[in-house]
Amino acid sequence: MAIAGKFITLPISLGICVSLPSLSNSEALKVDHIVLEVPDGGMTRSGPPGSVSIFKHRLFDLTVTSEVAGANYYEGWERRCTPGKSDPDAVTAYQVGTLARTDQYLYSKISMFSKDGISTPKGFWLQHCLVLRSGELAARVTIDLPKSALERGEITAAEIEKVLSKARLTAASVEDRGTSDPRIVLEMPGDFVPAGLPTFTFRFNHIRLPFGIHITLSDPKTYETAKMLNRISARIWKVGSLPRTDKYFYYFVWPDARPDFELGFQAPGITAQVHVNVGKASLDKGDISIADIERILASARMIPAGRIGQEVR
Repeated sequence: MAIAGKFITLPISLGICVSLPSLSNSEALKVDHIVLEVPDGGMTRSGPPGSVSIFKHRLFDLTVTSEVAGANYYEGWERRCTPGKSDPDAVTAYQVGTLARTDQYLYSKISMFSKDGISTPKGFWLQHCLVLRSGELAARVTIDLPKSALERGEITAAEIEKVLSKARLTAASVEDRGTSDPRIVLEMPGDFVPAGLPTFTFRFNHIRLPFGIHITLSDPKTYETAKMLNRISARIWKVGSLPRTDKYFYYFVWPDARPDFELGFQAPGITAQVHVNVGKASLDKGDISIADIERILASARMIPAGRIGQEVR
């Protein structure tokens, strides 16, 4: 089947910030469904938005995952799907193959100990990996399944390679999305359905000040998992509070050599996360303060449906 994106209109009923102190000399950063106040000077987009879309078979343990990002991601994804030369056992777990494609791509089959385990030729799990590039975009498509699924005929090797051979990138806009990223077209066998709304990440850097903002929009059911960041991360995240009245979490790592600040909140039909990264030297010098960062996070809110699609002003 062909997966094509359709525009989603979300109802807006989000209350925040009873008396929110404003940033002096601020301007609005508007990206997709979210708007927030940032120090004036402007924000510049750091590459195309990234996305992750997941599809699962209705009956069997078969998963198709597609990731889209800027073309500079191609080399990193290519390395992940290529055997490491230092481990002879790992090398034999990878089989680099060819597909009926004429563009720049890498295709490999990886034998793994388990779905999330290490690569080994004796594993019972199999991952088919395609990496491709077109214009300013790159994509990685993986198909994960137990090796026994091929033996039982739940899917055939020909069907898998057909999906990967026909995958292509397009010049579509992420604003037109529905249950997948419209920039990548996949033709899959029947009975594959979306596991939820795709996750999109928009990255920006401030033009005048040394800090960046990542805005991630995902399926509403991802909120509880995202909220566990301070438990599952290897870093020491501290719990903070902001002048908000909605359902949210706020974690930060500070003091630290690599300070990070993370807001997550839930709105109708979506989970939103706003991540601010800033250099320690910038905080030490007072280029931007923690109070400024917390005002940015406290100001994050949904854009009314009629204004969706505006990015930076």
